[in-house]
Amino acid sequence: MKPIIYAFIFARKNSKRLKNKNILKLKKKTLVEHSINLAKNLKDISKVYVSTNSNKIIKIAKKNEVGYIKRPSFLCSDRSKELLSWKHAIRFLIKKKEKFNIFLSLPTTSPLRSKQDIIKLIKAYKINKSDITITVTKTNRQPNFNMVKVNRLGKVSLVMNNKKLFLKNNIFDMTTVGYISNPSYILKTDNIFSGKVKSIEIPRIRALDIDDSYDLKIGRLLLNWNEK
Repeated sequence: MKPIIYAFIFARKNSKRLKNKNILKLKKKTLVEHSINLAKNLKDISKVYVSTNSNKIIKIAKKNEVGYIKRPSFLCSDRSKELLSWKHAIRFLIKKKEKFNIFLSLPTTSPLRSKQDIIKLIKAYKINKSDITITVTKTNRQPNFNMVKVNRLGKVSLVMNNKKLFLKNNIFDMTTVGYISNPSYILKTDNIFSGKVKSIEIPRIRALDIDDSYDLKIGRLLLNWNEK
């Protein structure tokens, strides 16, 4: 079957750490629109869908002439697993008799990603025959020494208290630049790492994941800097 790629943008309302995060603007475009515009500019993408529980975000999807999927509230809490929203979107389209065999998620929180990053991701997935291909960036932390946890009494201990020393050049941070998989794998798995997982590397400057107001400020600064 010829590769048919559908792009999905999962954007709920009432984000906890940064209020109305998905409709905040960077360079006059909402975070949702950054993902929509990128998807629409990729010739390999057949259709674009926004999955949301927000009427405001549905209006943005309609304005930008892409499809939308109404996501139930139980899949829109801070504790809801993203994978369950992926499954819901796929099942919704299967019921509508939509036919696609490649699922591409473009989270709203990575507005600094480039078109070439996603082209590279799609190409890698087609070549490596993985169940899912994710995006990663080189870490700037040494996990054995720089990551600690604090208990209720204020006692500090290492998160990774392993005898084996992990070297930085072998450790990467996952990013939200993009995820690509096939619908059948997503529907059958309870953990995206249960199958064959591959990755592509994204430069750190384009791998920002906007989660709070500090990240948003960094994103705005980097967008302005990139235009100079």
